[in-house]
Amino acid sequence: MPVRDRDDRRERRRFGPLAISQEEFERRRREWLERRRAALPRLTRAYFSIAVGCLVMAAGFSFFMIPQRIAPGGVFGIATVLHYASRSLLGIDLPTGAIGLVLNIPLFVWGLRSLGGRFVSRTVFGMVAASLFMDLLSYWIVRSGWEAAVAEADPMLAAVFGGLAIGVGLGITFRHMGSTGGTDVVGQILGRKSNISVGVWMMIVDAAIVVAASSYFRDLNLSLYAVITIFVTGKVIDQVLAGRSYSRSVTIITEKGEAIREAIVFGIDRTGTILEGRGLYRGRRKDVVICVVNRKNLVHLERLVAAADPEAFLIVSEAYEVLGEGFKPLEDRLAGQAPAV
Repeated sequence: MPVRDRDDRRERRRFGPLAISQEEFERRRREWLERRRAALPRLTRAYFSIAVGCLVMAAGFSFFMIPQRIAPGGVFGIATVLHYASRSLLGIDLPTGAIGLVLNIPLFVWGLRSLGGRFVSRTVFGMVAASLFMDLLSYWIVRSGWEAAVAEADPMLAAVFGGLAIGVGLGITFRHMGSTGGTDVVGQILGRKSNISVGVWMMIVDAAIVVAASSYFRDLNLSLYAVITIFVTGKVIDQVLAGRSYSRSVTIITEKGEAIREAIVFGIDRTGTILEGRGLYRGRRKDVVICVVNRKNLVHLERLVAAADPEAFLIVSEAYEVLGEGFKPLEDRLAGQAPAV
């Protein structure tokens, strides 16, 4: 028996049936290194995208929120209040971004201990980048003389466009598995330790910050503007994460499934799935055809179905997102979401 085979058998007896040979170990190691090398460009794009997202979010705060004294919840909402408090009480302007970074550190440590260390590097990167960009932009606004002009702008416009910028920035950051820290960590921890959902806890925390800011500035209007900003931010984040779908999901209930299939395949050059069903009232066999089409093909499909089976029952709904052949590739949707290192 060759020496190498005897060594392999000895190793298997030593480590059990899960032990592998040296050749198998080297093969798996090479595959792992190849996967890491292939993931590096995507990981680089992810960090670049997180940086862009943090820059856009910081612009929303620096150009709209901070000059208008609007505190739309979160760590940087608290930092905005402390920025003005330091000006009135201490006579100095503590940088909002630096305050936010200091506040984020204990929250990050608390979240790391309670939630685990997944995507730690991206969270640290996002925290530092957002704070740095915020202070750089704020410094530029002051040095360029724009501070007074920005402060005198319409606060309603500031609330809307500030929420738009913050939502776009956070959406880009979240889409690439990044984070800027903040009170969402508090919401996740409290959600795990109670029967209240994470979303409700985040609303409670943000509402408390908004009320505290309004009380400090003694201006109820600021709390209303903050609510508008929070609403706009949430809507924009959803749009950035999911994208705007122009596709429609069509469910066709018919007794002429073959005719409908031919209409879809040959009439609009699409495909779908046919399921077998049964009517509740008479118990008759039905074909349930499910397909996804874009808006321009929807009217054509409806006409084809009406011609093939005038008694067909159609259900048309907006598809939240469509991934796969013929639509957005799944790889494009997951671009930038390589495992964090």
